[in-house]
Amino acid sequence: MNKFDLHNDPKIETGFKIPENYFERFENRLMQQLPEKEVRVVSLWKKRTRWISAVAAVFVLGFGLWLFNTNRNAETETGAELYLAYQNDITTEDIAALLTDEDIASLENDLALYSSESETYVNEYLEQ
Repeated sequence: MNKFDLHNDPKIETGFKIPENYFERFENRLMQQLPEKEVRVVSLWKKRTRWISAVAAVFVLGFGLWLFNTNRNAETETGAELYLAYQNDITTEDIAALLTDEDIASLENDLALYSSESETYVNEYLEQ
């Protein structure tokens, strides 16, 4: 086999040559060939107005519900409750005058005044 000496043997040309200043002009030529895109502008103010309007709507809705409930609670108060709230000198006759038969029946059911235990207690007390 023949020895191959790179430093002393004649050089073989490949046939490929690079033009002068190819790499210096490469960036400019590449940028000219790229299509120019139109820049899309996104406004931050439009996004903020959506959030601000959403928060305002929630506050208005919450305030409206609160106002509706307070008005509704004021309407459900009976005359007896209003009378008791503004008067200090209240007698049982005043309360009885303001109560209806339905109010008395609901009080009897709530307090369970006529249970069997209370009847036996009253009967035993009266016998003594």
